[in-house]
Amino acid sequence: MARRAGGGTGLRSRWPVGCGASPRWAARGVRGAVVAAESLAELEVLCNHLYEGTDLAQRLQAEKVLLELINSPECLSQCQLLLEQGTTSYAQLLAATCLSKLVSRASPLPIEQRIDIRNYILNYVASQPKLAPFVIQALVQVIAKITKLGWFEVLKDQLIFRDITADVKKFLQGTVDHYIIGVMILSELTQEMNLVDYSRPSAKHRKIATSFRDTSLKDILMLACSLLKELLAKPLTVQDRQQESLAMHLLKLVLNCLNFDFIGNSADESADDLCTVQIPTNWRTIFLEPGTLDLFFDLYHSLPPMLSQLVSDTVIYTQIMMALSCLVQFASTRRSLFSNPERAKYLGNLIKGVKQILENPQGLSDPGTYHEFCRFLARLKTNYQLGELVMVTDYPEVIRLIANFTITSLQHWEFAPNSVHYLLTLWQRMVASVPFVKTAEPHLLDTYAPEITKAYITSRLDCVPVVIRDGLEDPLDDTATVFQQLEQLCTVSRCEYEKTCTLLVQLFDQNAQNYQKLLHSSSRNPLEITVQEGRLAWLVYFVGTFVGGRLTYTSTDEHDAMDGELSCRVFQLISLMDAQLPQSSNEKVELAILWFLDQFRKTYVGDQLQHTSKSKHFPFLGISDNYSLSDLRCRTMFYTALTRLLMVDLGEDEDEFENFMLPLTVSFESVTQIFNSSFEQEEAKRMLIGLARDLRGIAFALNTKTSYTMLFDWIYPAYISVLQRAIELWYQEPACTTPILKLMAEFMQNRSQRLNFDVSSPNGILLFREASKMICTYGNQILSLGTLSKDQVYPLKLKGISICYSALKSALCGNYVSFGVFKLYGDNHFDNVLQAFVKMLLSVSHSDLLQYRKLSQSYYPLLECVTQDHMSFITSLEPRVLIYILTSISEGLTAIDTIVSSSCCASLDYIVTYLFKHIAKEGKKTLRCREVSQDGQRLFNFMQQNPEVLQQMMSILMNTIIFEDCRNQWSVSRPLLGLILLNEKYFSELRATLINSQPDSKREVLDQCFRNLMEGVEQNLLVKNRDRFTQNMSVFRRDMAEALRSEGASDPGSLDMMS
Repeated sequence: MARRAGGGTGLRSRWPVGCGASPRWAARGVRGAVVAAESLAELEVLCNHLYEGTDLAQRLQAEKVLLELINSPECLSQCQLLLEQGTTSYAQLLAATCLSKLVSRASPLPIEQRIDIRNYILNYVASQPKLAPFVIQALVQVIAKITKLGWFEVLKDQLIFRDITADVKKFLQGTVDHYIIGVMILSELTQEMNLVDYSRPSAKHRKIATSFRDTSLKDILMLACSLLKELLAKPLTVQDRQQESLAMHLLKLVLNCLNFDFIGNSADESADDLCTVQIPTNWRTIFLEPGTLDLFFDLYHSLPPMLSQLVSDTVIYTQIMMALSCLVQFASTRRSLFSNPERAKYLGNLIKGVKQILENPQGLSDPGTYHEFCRFLARLKTNYQLGELVMVTDYPEVIRLIANFTITSLQHWEFAPNSVHYLLTLWQRMVASVPFVKTAEPHLLDTYAPEITKAYITSRLDCVPVVIRDGLEDPLDDTATVFQQLEQLCTVSRCEYEKTCTLLVQLFDQNAQNYQKLLHSSSRNPLEITVQEGRLAWLVYFVGTFVGGRLTYTSTDEHDAMDGELSCRVFQLISLMDAQLPQSSNEKVELAILWFLDQFRKTYVGDQLQHTSKSKHFPFLGISDNYSLSDLRCRTMFYTALTRLLMVDLGEDEDEFENFMLPLTVSFESVTQIFNSSFEQEEAKRMLIGLARDLRGIAFALNTKTSYTMLFDWIYPAYISVLQRAIELWYQEPACTTPILKLMAEFMQNRSQRLNFDVSSPNGILLFREASKMICTYGNQILSLGTLSKDQVYPLKLKGISICYSALKSALCGNYVSFGVFKLYGDNHFDNVLQAFVKMLLSVSHSDLLQYRKLSQSYYPLLECVTQDHMSFITSLEPRVLIYILTSISEGLTAIDTIVSSSCCASLDYIVTYLFKHIAKEGKKTLRCREVSQDGQRLFNFMQQNPEVLQQMMSILMNTIIFEDCRNQWSVSRPLLGLILLNEKYFSELRATLINSQPDSKREVLDQCFRNLMEGVEQNLLVKNRDRFTQNMSVFRRDMAEALRSEGASDPGSLDMMS
């Protein structure tokens, strides 16, 4: 292993040329404007102040000075000074942090400098393997960032940054410390490749991640598994800290490989129990090998047990926990990776491992390990059907062991309470699957599910006296967890419901009688009464849960009678509690009763009886400063309810409507007078916010043309000008602008054709003109705010823009305005609002468009409307604007949200169709189509200058069809046909690349798939031809998946159309 430049590994320690380094750089120190310190010692003092200091002023000053260091031209030479001559770990950490920021900049360093930095760090950690772990980690992160950001960069015809694996293998030939560093580099690289940086284009990240997945990830996983096998072959002891650290880093590497976002889903980690790992098809051989699963079960049994720790609310993983985390991912492997026999065999190996763990559960005494095992059990049912589980040889024994494990876990309620969720998830899903099991094998759930229900009920009753006596945290106080667990339990309880009801009636009667005796006892013991009330609270929650779990299609008269028995007891308890109200009451019991009544209403009364309030006052209707602006949100729902009551008998009675609107008329007149004088802004603002919310509630409920016309005549023109003035004045205050913009968006909704005014009425055009004024005013004003911080950009800007887009989309798609009228009569309101749409759009980054869900769900449907009916406007845009819009479509095609991806497909289809029709008509020009031809020619010229735009989108769509879980197949097929017809040469290249990458035995099959795709498809975009292509594509997708999944196929990802 090399210690310095030129030795062993051949890693260069030469610092980048032109960075301010020289033979005497160490003697120059740190100069004036760069840092306040003038020597290495002073620089290290600043590091200590930053990382260890307790004086806030010193820390802030140190942070300021060191930030200047990062931005200075001598930063690299100072980093080398800190690394080579620094005497503290914090100095080295600062150097690593500075380097990380330098290599991550949007404008990258020259490629030669980055190569030298990478090689220098590799040699540095190789020569000093005993550095502090956090320093090595920070330096390894720099290597990972350089490798990721330069993944596609070429120097002298070589992809220069992809040789990292060869460098790592040299570390694996050294000492154990070097071994660990090599594994850390691979682990950090895998994690970095999977990390989405929203400051950079998401398409570029996906392209890099996909290439890494296809070229390196499988080899890294296989290497990690082989190293783990070597490690397992040696005896492991608690005393061997190096071996322990190596095992931990190897397991972390495997886990990072299995956690990789293989298809670009960016799955939400909060949806843990719904996760499926989309393992690439060419990894099948790894997963079909029984030794792979056995390796991690053996590691679980062989690794020395250690207790997990909690540091700053973060669990510090042990090796056993990490081994189980890997098994969780193995259990979550997508079903389609295997054929049916293979899946059964794989499941059998998983079940065998579960059995071994449950037969020797000593390792589960650690809360962290126990939690991971519970997750493992839950994933078994998430990914496999009950019918498959019961066919496993060991199923009867394993389900007994799991039931006993669950019962024991529930009885020890204070031990790892957050893990119970996963156990209940397992049983809930198994019981819910019982009606769909077709096999003759017994599932045994009718034996064990009642025992689980009984264990949960009795354990919660038993915990009450312990909680009260020892002053522990009451589980009932965590209502979110309680309700979640009760929802899971209600499904389990319905299996053998008679046993559950019998148990609950017995416990309820027993505890209610004891409670009555205590109340009438001469020596009332407050502690005993509190305990009994706690038990009753739990019992009432259970009754509400079980009653609320009634399913219409499975319930019987006998079950309804049992629900009646349970409910009767709760109603009797209500009477008993009411009798005690003058003396005392118990909040927990009262809340439980309210929960029961709500569940009872939903099940046996229905939603016809809505919540009512018996309060004499509605404080949110006032404008008092005693209530926050957020309280005013209730007004929308309140006025919606009132207006629906009005609509019952309103008909065409305009006088009745005027009377109903009288309080709002008075309020608007007051606001108008305030605006016309030197007004008190806060009072006017609160009044307008309330009025906007009131009117939105009213407008939402008016779903007929007659009633909506009454509202329009009431508000236009007198009062709508007040709203326009408010937007102009308070554009910086979203608390005011949001309700007004939402009101305008509601006005533009042509729900139930309510805006289809009479043919002699100009109301549709007048309404659009007002909306145009408001959107333009808001857009121009909001753009004057300039650059906003990350935490301010959504509330102050993007939220308002998304509402404006929703309003404009409703107007464009509402079919109540003839937009050609505006140009005909020289009215610029339509042009103005489209220009405002573009200006606001250009102020938003592509990453924000997709990151903020409400913004993406308003922008993309609006773009669909614009491309559908107003392509002349699209073609008139400047090339940079057109590039921006097409790039947003390209990135939206891969969005998880189907609303976004489907709208992108539709927008792309309209653009491609427009271009295709122009080309088809190009040789048949007439005088009357000259102007249209000019619009099309502009788009045609743009596409000729930027051919990669449509080619990239064709690649994305083909990638989606062939390699990913396409959830909107019909939408994808529509633009794809036009793209193929416009880019036949490029399509042929993609086809040839894919076919040639496969073994000879598969090429004919794949070639036939592509021929079938275009079979019977003509050179036009008529509906009949499109439908034929869509049908072909459905067959094509199925056949391609089958061909690429079969044995002998090479890595399908190497053909990822994004590569």
